[in-house]
Amino acid sequence: MTNDQKQCLLRYLGYYTEDVDGIWGADSKAATKDFQHDNGLAEDGVFGNATKKKILEHIAAGTGFKKVESKSTSLNWWTDIKYFTRDEFKCKCGGKYCKGFATEPQEKLIRVADIIRKNLGGAATVTSGVRCTRHNANVGGVSNSRHLSGKAMDFSIKGKTADQILAEVQKHPEIRYAYKIDSKHVHMDIA
Repeated sequence: MTNDQKQCLLRYLGYYTEDVDGIWGADSKAATKDFQHDNGLAEDGVFGNATKKKILEHIAAGTGFKKVESKSTSLNWWTDIKYFTRDEFKCKCGGKYCKGFATEPQEKLIRVADIIRKNLGGAATVTSGVRCTRHNANVGGVSNSRHLSGKAMDFSIKGKTADQILAEVQKHPEIRYAYKIDSKHVHMDIA
């Protein structure tokens, strides 16, 4: 199993939150130790056979997702968002592979999206927000898709062409990358 695959598995369960880069550094070891701690395994940060077996068991059963304590306080910024709700960014697998949020949508992305929606004036439709690893693979997403870390979204705005949306998106320095998907939909992501 490659380091990329190990990071993807840990990310899917909510333990690894960094970009999948194939480098088994401090973040990968810490995520592994965290998983091992929660599952009664030796906490050595080594992704060995026992850790691999336990992770694959959890993924097959749809269990083992990292429990995040007091998440509600860290999500209070959603109350400032005027044009979007958290649920609009839920993984589109419909609960088939995850519980909707393999990771959280990033605040910076949502705040920029809110401004873009306000500036363009039409109702927005999020066609892809957060993705779990399996759904991302099923829709042909790249293995390091920013959707996996809550840093990307695909969307349309009623009454606007993709060219009009993209022109507005490109005005915002927080946006790392953006492109037209088709004549109505745009992808954008943050650093």
